[in-house]
Amino acid sequence: MARPRNTTDAQILEEARACFLEHGAGASTTLIAERLGISHGVLFQRFGTKEQLLRAALLPSPAQPWMAQVRAGPDDRDVRTQILELAEEISTYLERIVPALAVLRSAGVQVESLAERREELPPVRARREVAGWFSRAIERGLLRRVRPEHATDLFLGALQFRPFHQHLSSQGFDGPDNHAYRQFVVDTIYGTLAPTGEPP
Repeated sequence: MARPRNTTDAQILEEARACFLEHGAGASTTLIAERLGISHGVLFQRFGTKEQLLRAALLPSPAQPWMAQVRAGPDDRDVRTQILELAEEISTYLERIVPALAVLRSAGVQVESLAERREELPPVRARREVAGWFSRAIERGLLRRVRPEHATDLFLGALQFRPFHQHLSSQGFDGPDNHAYRQFVVDTIYGTLAPTGEPP
């Protein structure tokens, strides 16, 4: 029955993630093992305890995949297009990570305690990096002069709402609607921050 050598750690973590998101932190390791077709003991051989498995499956990586794109920009292309690209990348990440953080919190895992310094927490780093992007865009005259932190909070806040709402209400948004929403967010922000014309 057990196929531990044919089941990778990545496969275990992906199935564990799916089970925890579907059933909450109370999802049993027996269920996870059954879905994978491995013995219950294999999970504990690989990950030690259920809490360790939960953390490994749901905790965000310190290196958020979209940060390299933020650090590299802005470039010389149309700035609205670049903001939309960032919105798409960040939204894809948030749609994956927001439900995971909610399950971790329900299990009593304090994500804040996992970083040695507050500055290293993923939301703090994300805000700092995006504010840096807006600051560079403002300095280059691509956007009008506002506080970069204010533009960042408006941008990230608008992107975070839908994943939280979707998770809490179980009301899904389809792909085209999500894309239309992100375009609306970017149009609204760029309409406010465009360097031409009078400030709104």
